[in-house]
Amino acid sequence: MNYFNPNLPSSILVVIGFLFLLLFPFDQLFSGFNLGEFQVHHIGDIVKNLVIILYGLVLIRQYGYVRVSGVFRWIPRYPMLLVIPLYFVLFGLLPYVCFDYDFGAVKLLDFMLLMLGMLSVGLSEEVVFRGFVLPHLIKKLPLDQGLVVPIVMAALLFGVLHLLNLLQPEASLVTVISQVTYATMFGVAFGIVLLRTQSLLPLGILHGLINFSSNWDKLPGAISPIKTETYLLYEALISVAIVVPFLWYALQQLPKIDRESVLQRFQKIES
Repeated sequence: MNYFNPNLPSSILVVIGFLFLLLFPFDQLFSGFNLGEFQVHHIGDIVKNLVIILYGLVLIRQYGYVRVSGVFRWIPRYPMLLVIPLYFVLFGLLPYVCFDYDFGAVKLLDFMLLMLGMLSVGLSEEVVFRGFVLPHLIKKLPLDQGLVVPIVMAALLFGVLHLLNLLQPEASLVTVISQVTYATMFGVAFGIVLLRTQSLLPLGILHGLINFSSNWDKLPGAISPIKTETYLLYEALISVAIVVPFLWYALQQLPKIDRESVLQRFQKIES
């Protein structure tokens, strides 16, 4: 089987453009205001992700992927596919209940900024990777290649991007590798779900809620337990393990996706 995709190089260029916007210091635009470091960072992130969303939407429109990406279809087909992954939100919140966390000193403004910031991250990543990159790879799909190949390619581009977390202070190699693995598996599952639901917005919101539920410990004023190396290792392993049931469930949906009906959405747009 030929695994080369003619649109892979241009997909990588689009991801590089995404990376450039991701690394651009938007937060410096707000450094002169009377705001805390957390607030400056997250307001900058929200603006940054709005720019990335616009970047993705322009590409989707320009290349004619509006219908196949489901970017303007608000009501998904098979909504249950989006209900099942909500268990990620529960798992994200579980440590705050089971361990010695204290959020009594957290400000409501910071809580809202975190939520908006995480939602904007989820939407921007879904617009670029599932809204553009995945349809772009499917469009030039070789005749002897199934849909699983472009789905995995798009997921790998998404997963490898998380290696950037190694640049963060006190980054743990084990944690970052688990994030890459988690994100790749997550990307495969979400790619399948997109092709089944044909709706991008709910997927982006769900992605953002999952991110939001697991980042409360980043809030200013939050008191968190000390995370030892052993704790970080178990956390990394568990984060990968909990995505396995969702990935398995999504893979059961793959045979229900008709390749020809997906390709016809491109033809309808171009005509």
